[in-house]
Amino acid sequence: MLSENGRIRLSASDLMRFMSCTHASHLDLERLQGRGPEPARDSEDAALLQRYGDAHEAGHLETLRAGGDVVEIEKDQPFSQAVAATVTALRQGPATVFQGALEGGAWGGWSDFLERVDVPSDLGPYSYEVADTKLKRKPSPSHLLQLVLYSDLLTPLQGRSPENAHVLLGDGTRASFRLAEYADYARQARTRLETFVNAPWPTRPVPCATCDLCRWRENCAAVWESEGSLFRVAGISRSQVTKLENAGVMTMTGLAARKENIPRLAAPTFDRLRLQARLQTHRPTKGPHHALRDPAGGKGFDLLPEPAIGDLFYDIEGDPFYAEGGTEGLEYLHGVWDGDDFTALWAHDHTAEKQALITLFQLFDARLSAYPHAHIYHYAASIAPGC
Repeated sequence: MLSENGRIRLSASDLMRFMSCTHASHLDLERLQGRGPEPARDSEDAALLQRYGDAHEAGHLETLRAGGDVVEIEKDQPFSQAVAATVTALRQGPATVFQGALEGGAWGGWSDFLERVDVPSDLGPYSYEVADTKLKRKPSPSHLLQLVLYSDLLTPLQGRSPENAHVLLGDGTRASFRLAEYADYARQARTRLETFVNAPWPTRPVPCATCDLCRWRENCAAVWESEGSLFRVAGISRSQVTKLENAGVMTMTGLAARKENIPRLAAPTFDRLRLQARLQTHRPTKGPHHALRDPAGGKGFDLLPEPAIGDLFYDIEGDPFYAEGGTEGLEYLHGVWDGDDFTALWAHDHTAEKQALITLFQLFDARLSAYPHAHIYHYAASIAPGC
């Protein structure tokens, strides 16, 4: 969000943030008006993703430059001038316009690429469609919000609506969308944000998928801590919090002390959440501690084999955004613990990755040859509660 001559200007990023978390938009608005908390600095993950995203965009631009006929709009100039330069470029009809500046009403932004297509418009025997680079391997609904916005802003400049828009994904594939199928959803989302900006409704911090990369993550965490929020209970879901609050349970300590069951919340689920709340509530006085759940036949420890001499415990870490020589992703660490010692097999490029995998299987082969009844355990998050 930007304040310009008494007006609030909105971007695609504002819209995607609003659709993920209205509270984040509320804090953005408060900050814009000189109120509210200080935003946190970008996390290391956010900075890393930004670098990878910039590199992905730059790589596609270099490919287009090699073919020629690309007009690049300078971003280091007033936005109004960049918009004028974009209009001039569209009238010239290059194959691609990079960083086209688009605006209309309260909205504005920089499109990654405007691609010429052989569909007549007011510009001539051609028109343009929007293409944006994204690191993800699959398109998401948030991408469509951005594509429809830029396409709507492009429409008056060429006198016709683009028929399609495109996402250039991190794995090198291209996803195309017929805009008429998604435009209503995206425009309604924009209307909701405009309404919110003009007359904000009450919000509160609620965990969502974008929390780790949000600039308000520290503020929200502090609120949850100070309020003793139910959201601090490990493994709790938003729907479970709603059911608890509807029953008058508003805090983690309240859940820990609750004796009666909760309407529409299964008793085993309630028992699990209450036990977890008690463990966390008592941690300041007892330190880290645990409690074993009652045995259930065919579940939990019953699913594990008996320990055997030579058992190994294994985990793997990867970077899905690493790119080298046209190959995506890097499994950069294999870790193996034998009960006494930990072995770390590191890889900082694909050559080392290959050798690390060879070494890992040599290690496994030697271990299982020496201890034929041994097991190799890999730890991962449980898919279903109680497993």
